[in-house]
Amino acid sequence: MISNLRKRFIFAAMASTFGVLFVIMSILNIANYSRMVSRADETLTELGENGGKFDSKDFAKIPFDENDGQMISDEKDINDGGVSGDTQPPDKPDRNSNERFSPETPFQTRYFSVVVNDGEIVSYSLDNIAAIDETEAEAYAQQIIDDDTDSGFVDIYRYKVVSGDDGDRIIFVDCRQELESFKNTLVYSVGVSLIGFLVVFMLVLFWSKKIFKPVAESYEKQKRFITDASHEIKTPLTIIDANTEVIEMMSGESEWTKNTRDQVKRLTSLTNQMVALSRLDENPEPREKIEFNLSDVAYEVVDHFASLSEVKGKKINADIQDDIKYTGDENSIRQLISILVDNAMKYAVSDAGIDITLKRDGRKIYFELRNLTDGMEAGDQKILFERFYRPDSSRNSETGGSGIGLSLAKSIVEAHKGKITAICDEKGYITFKIIL
Repeated sequence: MISNLRKRFIFAAMASTFGVLFVIMSILNIANYSRMVSRADETLTELGENGGKFDSKDFAKIPFDENDGQMISDEKDINDGGVSGDTQPPDKPDRNSNERFSPETPFQTRYFSVVVNDGEIVSYSLDNIAAIDETEAEAYAQQIIDDDTDSGFVDIYRYKVVSGDDGDRIIFVDCRQELESFKNTLVYSVGVSLIGFLVVFMLVLFWSKKIFKPVAESYEKQKRFITDASHEIKTPLTIIDANTEVIEMMSGESEWTKNTRDQVKRLTSLTNQMVALSRLDENPEPREKIEFNLSDVAYEVVDHFASLSEVKGKKINADIQDDIKYTGDENSIRQLISILVDNAMKYAVSDAGIDITLKRDGRKIYFELRNLTDGMEAGDQKILFERFYRPDSSRNSETGGSGIGLSLAKSIVEAHKGKITAICDEKGYITFKIIL
């Protein structure tokens, strides 16, 4: 149990770590990709506005005075240091373009364009790129014409279609360096995240062992106490049962001796269940896995409760598919079915039937037990599988229940990698369903 709890803790910690790293890595790479695309689109817009070329006016150097930030001319009056009245400042370049691009942008950017008119290629502009010839430019342009898109990526080129007087101009910008930079960032971020994930895993693995050590020790002491106490209780119970039998031989059976024997039987059953549950907690795997006929086991359990069902007026209606083979711990499975049938005998409404179904569907085996209850709310009743839980309406000594039987049943099912549920409908019928 502690081992499973530690595994769940490690899984939760690593899942959280993975989620955080994934989000950080995704944001980083998406932002990097968006910035790359945005930069390329700005360049394409500039080229589109100027007929497939950069406008030199947009990239002229602007001299500024360091003191007041005002643009000055190249000539000054030597006598008074003022600006010559005959000198006019140069035309002011486009401020928006200058903010987006540096004066070196036209020389650093590799680009070309193709003019298309009515689906036919009219002209090329390949002066600003060396890696593309007319054949390749035509192939790229034809691909975009076939795709009928206005912008996007084709190979390593970001393109945009701009309408003009002479037709549609498809402008391409080489994004090789930007794409390589993006890929490198992606690879490095994934690698660093993976290394970080492994480091966190080693740390969590190390510290979880120390964190759960006192819990494991406490749990081991608890299991040892239950096992030792159960064995210690068996001896006085045996003596009490034997003394009660002697009293009955000498004085005859009475209400007191009968009640004593019933309570001894009940306490013995509880002790055995606690020991079995403690063993399952310590080693959840089935002790002996063999192939056996599950149908025969179910019939045996039903036959065992047949006489009791007639006395209590709770008829068992069994629909058991024949010759169902199953590999597991036969004794545990027999105990599992007995616990469920015995539970129905104790808590089912008097003169109500108990419906049992066992069938195979493909690789799965389904066992269902259905009976009418009194005062149980509709819905999922998973609380019934908690240890020592008993419904308020059944907290009396007449039922003989201990509140540990269904918990043991759940442990047996989980030890066989199965699933057990308890659901009550609106009419008060509760159905226990086991899937193996």
